[in-house]
Amino acid sequence: MTDLPITAPRPPLPDLVMTVFLRLVALGTLWFALLVWADLIGYQHGGAGRFDLLDADMKAARGTLAVLYPVAAVGLWLRGAWGPVIWGVAAIMEIGLHQAMPGTFDIDPLKVAMVSLIALIYLLLRLWGLLAKPAARETR
Repeated sequence: MTDLPITAPRPPLPDLVMTVFLRLVALGTLWFALLVWADLIGYQHGGAGRFDLLDADMKAARGTLAVLYPVAAVGLWLRGAWGPVIWGVAAIMEIGLHQAMPGTFDIDPLKVAMVSLIALIYLLLRLWGLLAKPAARETR
């Protein structure tokens, strides 16, 4: 037997970049989840956002986001196919709430721009990954 080193094949560059990107988005999503939960249990804003003090619309919206954000963070971190879908649902829901109920949810143009930019980067990375796969097959 020879003592040759065993090396695992390296993932293609688009996959590596996508993994790093999704993990960064997962950390940001987990941060948003912690902020939502801190607000719901009364830790932020002097307890004004506690779940028991909210009206029915806010209870539904904030409760849904409190569940979706941590689930999306786990899905993004693990690179599950469902992670970006759950993140997209949560992001679209929050942007929609900011736009549909500006009196209840303050319109935050920076948050809307950041979520839109993250979605655009995700789509561009997916496109790069899809375009790189045929080129990788041809070189074999």
